Amino acid sequence: MDQPASFVALPSQDQNRGSTLRTPDSLFRLLVESVRDYAIFVLAPDGRVATWNAGAERIKGFSAGEIIGKHFSIFYPPEEIAAGKCSFALATATRDGRFQEEGWRVRQDGSRFWASVTITMLRQDGALVGFAKVTRDLTERKYAEEQARRFRLLVESVKDYAIFILLPDGRVSTWNVGAQRIKGYEADEIIGKHFSVFYPPEDVEAGKCDFELDIATREGRFEEEGWRVRKDGSRFWANVTITALRDSRAVLVGFAKVTRDLTARREAEELRRTLAVQSAAYAEKARTQEFQERFLAILGHDLRNPLASIDMGTGLLRQRIADPTAQRILRRMSSSSVRMTRMINQILDLTRTRLSTGLEVDRQAADLREAMATVVDELRAAHPTRTIELRCPPLPGTWDLDRFEQVFSNLIGNAVVHGDPDAPVAIDAVVDSATVRIGVHNTGAPIPAHLQATLFDPFRRGERESRTLKTAGLGLGLYISREVVNAHGGQLSVESDAKHGTTFRMLLPLNWKPAENDREA
Repeated sequence: MDQPASFVALPSQDQNRGSTLRTPDSLFRLLVESVRDYAIFVLAPDGRVATWNAGAERIKGFSAGEIIGKHFSIFYPPEEIAAGKCSFALATATRDGRFQEEGWRVRQDGSRFWASVTITMLRQDGALVGFAKVTRDLTERKYAEEQARRFRLLVESVKDYAIFILLPDGRVSTWNVGAQRIKGYEADEIIGKHFSVFYPPEDVEAGKCDFELDIATREGRFEEEGWRVRKDGSRFWANVTITALRDSRAVLVGFAKVTRDLTARREAEELRRTLAVQSAAYAEKARTQEFQERFLAILGHDLRNPLASIDMGTGLLRQRIADPTAQRILRRMSSSSVRMTRMINQILDLTRTRLSTGLEVDRQAADLREAMATVVDELRAAHPTRTIELRCPPLPGTWDLDRFEQVFSNLIGNAVVHGDPDAPVAIDAVVDSATVRIGVHNTGAPIPAHLQATLFDPFRRGERESRTLKTAGLGLGLYISREVVNAHGGQLSVESDAKHGTTFRMLLPLNWKPAENDREA
């Protein structure tokens, strides 16, 4: 128990006026009366105010004349008076020699302030003569502590942000709920560890952690967006702010680090960018398709019609003019017209295959042998010195005969043009219950191996064809042939070497039905 303070009787203020300050008691009274940061006064044993100083007047608002003689309960809130707080304080000071607490007190104007209060028992010759009461206004400190408490509570309860403090060397010293949710660590797992644990290995190796703290130290703040690592090793896209913390002497005491998980936002932005790119691509595709449709219209009408007129005119002139030179010129004109018409038709087919509609086929019940026989007869007439052997049984099914005439004209025509002129061109067909297998074979120089892989690509021509540009086409014949076979559910392939010659093989299903989204005329 604290020892009770001794009490020295002080002369009254009236007695002291005009006297010479020579005694320690006078100096002590002057000290007490001059202090402004503390309310220092004496209470009579019954709790009435006996003395008053400048600090008491400044803190509590009462002048000496207004307060001396009144009970000190006037400084307490009503609820504490009703609870007997004043009697309890004096009883404790009397029993223990001293009573101390912090609590709310009331000024003369009714406003409240947070006070540190000490009441000390005063005795003289062993008898209780009063109490010394010292009160200090701690309202500003209380508000600061309350604000700090609320801020700490706020930080600790925020779930959308990881908010924590780093020591100057980068070790974690505080942790909040948001940090635990975003990064996956419990407080006891991460406090004391270096914050580099949140960074990808490549960033740690590049010295990024030291760089960020250095920037924050020099400039006061560092901010960026980048990849960070959770406890489970998964990565997330984060917005990170590091702020330097300094004391009143500008000494660095640590860093405040705020991290926000922006992974969802980044994914949404990437999705928007992807959709924008796709939208632009669709728009470009629509413009391209519109151009292609116009191009098809020009090819199909504006170019083919004049060629038909030229072909008809040359035919009429060949019937009426007997001059050999004129006949030779007209044959060349007619041949050129036919070749140009064939090129236009091939370009139309190529363009259709590149459109969403695909190559148009008109499948009808027919005998595929008829298309082969027609083409063979035409080529025998055009090349009377060549031997073309057709070994083919009837091939009933559903076929587009016009399209297959294109295919056979291309395959058999190539065999005639590029094969050994002294050897026959052979066309063999075999049929079973499910498929038709057709082979077009010629001997002679093989197709170079480096060309075979791209032989069916558009605008591809063989080396010999490239050297004979007067008769060369666009390099679309084999491409269109494959598309026609594909449109019937089949396959077209080639085998070519010096020993066995060249064979184009066609495999066609007899009972194949196109999918619902396949376009047929």
